[in-house]
Amino acid sequence: MAHPFEKMFDKALKKSTLEYNEVLIEAEKLKAKGYRVEEIATVLTKLHKSLIDKTEAEIVGEAAEEFSRY
Repeated sequence: MAHPFEKMFDKALKKSTLEYNEVLIEAEKLKAKGYRVEEIATVLTKLHKSLIDKTEAEIVGEAAEEFSRY
């Protein structure tokens, strides 16, 4: 079963461009709600590794990299 964050990130990915990273914004919202940074980062990393589309992988990879700084 997919992690609930995965569905949220997938939805955000559909709205994202290379210039506007909605996935990172969604991750920041989850952090602000009090979810564990490690959990969010793990889901982002897993999603990044599973993507085939180069652009989508770049968007999620950027979000994972930015978010890993926490």
